[in-house]
Amino acid sequence: MSRPVLAYLDHSASAPLDKATRAAIANALDCLGGPDALHPAGAAAAQMLATARAQVAELIGSDPDEVIFTAGATEARNLAVKGLAAANRPLGPHVVVSAVEHPAVMSVAQSWMRDGKPVSTAAVDQSGRIDAAALAAAVGPQTCLVSIHHGQHEVGAIQDLGTLVGAVRAQRAEVRIHVDAAESAGTLAVDVTSIGADAVSIGGTALGAPAWTGALWLRPGARLHPLIEGGAQEAGKRAGPVDLAGAVALGHAADHTRAVLSARATRRRRQATILAERVLAVPDVRLNGPPVGERLPGHLQVSVRGVTGESLALALATRGVCVSPGSTCSADAGKASPTLEAMGVDAAWTRGAILMTLGDSTTDDELAVAAGAFAAAVADLRAMSPL
Repeated sequence: MSRPVLAYLDHSASAPLDKATRAAIANALDCLGGPDALHPAGAAAAQMLATARAQVAELIGSDPDEVIFTAGATEARNLAVKGLAAANRPLGPHVVVSAVEHPAVMSVAQSWMRDGKPVSTAAVDQSGRIDAAALAAAVGPQTCLVSIHHGQHEVGAIQDLGTLVGAVRAQRAEVRIHVDAAESAGTLAVDVTSIGADAVSIGGTALGAPAWTGALWLRPGARLHPLIEGGAQEAGKRAGPVDLAGAVALGHAADHTRAVLSARATRRRRQATILAERVLAVPDVRLNGPPVGERLPGHLQVSVRGVTGESLALALATRGVCVSPGSTCSADAGKASPTLEAMGVDAAWTRGAILMTLGDSTTDDELAVAAGAFAAAVADLRAMSPL
């Protein structure tokens, strides 16, 4: 028998869909024709897809035909990194990433190295911010691609994209740059025309769409090889039928996000401040990353001394509180967080991290429940610990 959920603080992993988004998905599922069909039954689907593409484009300040729909943020990141690197081989075989990129990017970099190709990793500071000088120094005459993020997925650090992109371009102007905005586009302004990148990845979850939806913006003229071949869909950059319901959901969520972006960010920062004050009042608990007001809105990662993140997440689950152990994307249970290690966090803290992320449906009552459960769970785990 499942336990009742009293406080859901795992919105970065999966967020509840609002009624309007559910209705948009249902409407798309009722559409008979495909958007590429020549017969009248496909006209409605084609219009839905065009509207969704325009809605995503309007959120990020691009033209609709620059938006490629994907099956989630992970595919968007893979398409950007693999596609740009493959299409720009004449620039060289060297790839640069920061030390705290999303696993979807870091895994591609590791595969690149296994194939005998060089990868450099740029350092970050104690808050998880990328060092612009280190990033620039990593770029050389054989560098074809640099991949950096806007909002860090574990500790919520927000990167100064203007400074970072400018530093890379100053070293080698023709280098292709991918910016991962999958965690940030739902609460921070993302204007692809001013970033100066060649590709920007977007994730559905951050916008309020299903986790299996996403998109990649590609700069006009930028060369990109597809991951999935076999058809001319998405301007030849992603073969196969488009997930119409997913695209419609992403477009609807993007349109809603554009209308509420500022208010959403303000509300989540207020709630994160309340939660942080209560959680950090527990002894031997530290905040990882920047101060609450300087990180992704509604994003809070803390470490507890003497307790593992997995055990704390499970203890909170038994109390009806849903969180992630350190990262929503961690597959290394029981291991120290590579992000915290890259930030220079002492080993005593790197295994005891949990991530709490807030959303549009988060209530102040949930914060109170979560804070109380956190204090009780920490006390119980410490009482059982042989340390």
